Amino acid sequence: MKKRSLCFKYGSFSAALLALALGMASCHLEKKNGTDQSRAIKTEDITWEEKPSSEGCKLAAAYPTDNSSVVTQNIREWMNEQLGGTYTGSLDDGKKLLEYYGTERAEQVKRDIAEIGENTAMDASAYYVQFKKAFETEKFITYTSEIYEYSGGAHGGESLSGGVFRKSDGRKFGWDMFTANGKEKLRGMIKNGLKSKFFKVNSDEELYERLLDENARYTFPLPETAPVCRPNGVEFIYQQYEIAPYAAGIPTCTLPYDSLENLFTVTMKPLIESTTDSLALTYNPIVKR
Repeated sequence: MKKRSLCFKYGSFSAALLALALGMASCHLEKKNGTDQSRAIKTEDITWEEKPSSEGCKLAAAYPTDNSSVVTQNIREWMNEQLGGTYTGSLDDGKKLLEYYGTERAEQVKRDIAEIGENTAMDASAYYVQFKKAFETEKFITYTSEIYEYSGGAHGGESLSGGVFRKSDGRKFGWDMFTANGKEKLRGMIKNGLKSKFFKVNSDEELYERLLDENARYTFPLPETAPVCRPNGVEFIYQQYEIAPYAAGIPTCTLPYDSLENLFTVTMKPLIESTTDSLALTYNPIVKR
């Protein structure tokens, strides 16, 4: 059974943090040699880390810096909301945004340890966040948010989500990229994708045995998390415990664009057509999982 893992993984914090510090670019997108990236949204790799403890808090982002782009503010606001939506300062400075939430979480952990006492599992508490620029075309850009939390107990928790932003006006697309009928047709397509690609079983019965919800036999559930556009198709994401036990990790399924062609809204179709444009083709995805 395949278990999806984040760049940050409890049990190897120091190695993960060092790898992130040395090569954060390898966790988002890498340019092919000899290509022009002038049309891409400009970003800066930034981090905030709690210095006293390597197992404390670390936040990182490919932060959009192009203030002339209408989509920049929308991406920054989305990041703020992903972290809690309470930061009221200027979003022009991404480092201050990460520092605000990192400091807030670090102080909360210290208060919890003081209340519970030393020498508990809380001593190894961790909070890791990473925002990646996962894909970009002439017409849209995809960002993902990966979060790992551990505050004691047998294991931590991780989540994956994302946003697809139209460059012309900053609109964020989620499930509304599909028609109502299209979403219904997706149930069977996602089920088959999970069966063959994620769980790697041969029959529906074997798949159902690995799921938590008995009703999946009758109406297969769509993910609560919004789908995201990747270079090779649309990714559908189920969070931990949403449809399968913790051991399954984060079940995901990526369906190629051509298989979904008749399911997109007329609003979304021009964006999907851009997935083979010159800017999209200059990117070589390096997404470590």
